[in-house]
Amino acid sequence: MTEGSRAANGTPLDYESLFRAAPEASVITAADGTILDVNVEFTTWTGLHRAELVGTSFLRLLPVGDRILFSTRSQPLLDLTGRASQVELSILGAGRVPVPATLSVSRVVTDTSLNMFVLGPRRERSVEEAQLISAVHRAEASDTRRQIAETDLQHQSDHDALTGLLNRDGLMKALREIVPHREHVVYWIGLDHFRVINESLGRSTGDEILTTVGRRLREGCTGDAVIARVGGDEFVLTSLGPGYADHADRILRRIAHPLIVDGLEIIISASIGVSTVASVNTDRAHVSVVERLLRTAGTGMHEAKAAGRNRWKHSTAIADDSAINEIRLLGEIRSAIAGDQFRLEYQPQLNLRTGRLHGFEALIRWDHPDRGVIGPAGFIDVAEKTGLISQLGTWACHTAIAQATLGSGVPGAAASQMSVNISARQLSDSHFTGTIESLLEASTLEPGRLTLELTESGVITDGPQARANIQRLDGLGVRLSIDDFGTGHAGFAYLNDFPIDEIKIDRSFVSGVGISADATAIVTSCIELAHALNVSVVAEGVETTEQLMHLTELGCDIVQGFHYSRPLSPEKLTLWLASSSNR
Repeated sequence: MTEGSRAANGTPLDYESLFRAAPEASVITAADGTILDVNVEFTTWTGLHRAELVGTSFLRLLPVGDRILFSTRSQPLLDLTGRASQVELSILGAGRVPVPATLSVSRVVTDTSLNMFVLGPRRERSVEEAQLISAVHRAEASDTRRQIAETDLQHQSDHDALTGLLNRDGLMKALREIVPHREHVVYWIGLDHFRVINESLGRSTGDEILTTVGRRLREGCTGDAVIARVGGDEFVLTSLGPGYADHADRILRRIAHPLIVDGLEIIISASIGVSTVASVNTDRAHVSVVERLLRTAGTGMHEAKAAGRNRWKHSTAIADDSAINEIRLLGEIRSAIAGDQFRLEYQPQLNLRTGRLHGFEALIRWDHPDRGVIGPAGFIDVAEKTGLISQLGTWACHTAIAQATLGSGVPGAAASQMSVNISARQLSDSHFTGTIESLLEASTLEPGRLTLELTESGVITDGPQARANIQRLDGLGVRLSIDDFGTGHAGFAYLNDFPIDEIKIDRSFVSGVGISADATAIVTSCIELAHALNVSVVAEGVETTEQLMHLTELGCDIVQGFHYSRPLSPEKLTLWLASSSNR
């Protein structure tokens, strides 16, 4: 900082001296949050030294709970309006001891953007501070457990260092020993949206959650059960005999019990794949069965996630190799496209402002001749990797646009929206926008009644073709929506960069509205900031009256979920529309 301008009487103003002698604690950061300077009052108040602060991130001065509060509420306001005022939080002073504070921040635009933070003391929040300190101790205990595990190399070879459970190698050894002698059930457990929690709350909080889940699984099992952590947020548990439905339900309830981390109540949900297999007697067959057992349970877990998460799905593993592998599945998808085995179901959406029908989301289903109805989790990944997703996606768009007139003769449904999911690969296809334009020209559907739901990965792709398609689709008048908003890397900055009309809040956040303060705060932030950018908000996965009431109070625009209607075939949708118009 140097001398700047002069006062009205001509006296030179030394801004650096004014900053250093300011009576309130002040911090200057770069636009990315890197601390550039602090004044004397800040170092006196916190007990920290200027040399240890300059060049570090301002967020490191905040406890985990306040860090997510600042990142989800204050940072977006700072980016949009240039200021955020009277934010109550804590600053980690000397010895990492929380110091209660009130924070205001303004963005100063010179040659480069700077942030000026002004902080002052606030009243002590004894209960919350005690919870924060307790969380730090638990995180430190987690680190200690990892260090102890790393010193025992032999133990580490078969066990997970963080949770103390078996790892994948240890699990395979255990299953090879016990499965041949009796029938076992395998539960493959995947935590829902753990990556979002880990990235927003920090790794120490993520470790605390994983350790807690591992402990809860151990406490809920008998002595002959085998439990392992087989991935970042995935666990495998085996138990004996029948009753897997009740056991799977108990696992879901036990994992979902709230836990407090850094003063925040966090509710974790999980998706579980359940597989069963009869005992076999030969070693060679047994190895195949073990692998099949785990693979089938893992597939079930992914199908449970695709079906809405926080649930379980059962399938049976068999000793031969008759299950469809990826190569065979690819051939079957090609045959299914040629043989008209795919169809669409439509889930109605409710406009909370008018209380009337808003539109429908088209959802793809595969009527497999041998395996029955298969949801998108059973084939979309393979279609995406091989490029068949473009052909399948074009069929879905064509069918949805053609069937968008289902409600044309029903009062209140004639002008409804039709929403279709688009993959990242489709969005990067140079022919995609031309295909949509041709389909609209061949139909009676107005472009403004078609909503294309883009994945977050598709939106954040830096490829020029994806960006060009988004701009051209907007020019056609097609509405654009970001699906499962908040579960990937797309943020509100992308709503400024792209002509997005709508965001869909993921069901994992909606399920916690009115129950979890954290989930409610996230949903509230999404609604408020989206509305500030003139973007509509859809909440998916609404299943209860309480969720509907809370979302209405928060100002959500549109909802969809089982509480309003399940996905319906075109025939059932026609009956549903007629019935709704008579109510």
